[in-house]
Amino acid sequence: MKQNVGILDTAIRSIIACVLLTLAVQDMYSTATNVALVIVGLALWVSCSTGVCYIYKMLGIDTYPDFSDDSYAGTHK
Repeated sequence: MKQNVGILDTAIRSIIACVLLTLAVQDMYSTATNVALVIVGLALWVSCSTGVCYIYKMLGIDTYPDFSDDSYAGTHK
């Protein structure tokens, strides 16, 4: 499957996933809230690990850089 999550999105998703999973593990909230935190945290972790976001896919959003053009080549050729 084609990746559609860019580098910045991946970094932000991984930070938010770590925070949500940490909050869930500390058991400061009700069981329902902890379950919701785990589900959202795992969904974010899976999307940043695989580089694929199904919500982005449904909305037609693609933040993954297109390396086929010369804009990422820099000064080296």
